[in-house]
Amino acid sequence: MDFQAYNNILICKENIKNTVVDDVKVGYEFKIKYPSYRGAFLSCIEELRFQMDGVDIPKPQISFHVNGKDFLIDELPECFKEYWFVRDPATIRVRQSGGIASGEHAVHVYMKHRVPYTGYFGQYLELISDRTAILMAE
Repeated sequence: MDFQAYNNILICKENIKNTVVDDVKVGYEFKIKYPSYRGAFLSCIEELRFQMDGVDIPKPQISFHVNGKDFLIDELPECFKEYWFVRDPATIRVRQSGGIASGEHAVHVYMKHRVPYTGYFGQYLELISDRTAILMAE
């Protein structure tokens, strides 16, 4: 099924922010929203990948922050009690020495996710949300 109407809200239009610890840039972060009119449990996210300026961001460098908690991408399939409300942005935190340079950057997000309320006879609707947006880094 090709349902792409909510992909426009996947990447939030807020600036990319560098993460600074003791005056040292140790990474950066940006925000995404669940691309639907309803939220879902994190375990419904089957695949989540990111690129910055056309370069894949390795999963071990990424943490997914929602509801005041941090998760590794590989932990998401086990988070069947953690709900991502549709109006709450998740913060994607990337560990990268030196952070990210100021200016425009192309952020790409690919998410394959199950729609939990469509589970009839063991079959769920799976959607692919695939979006690129130009964001400014501070």
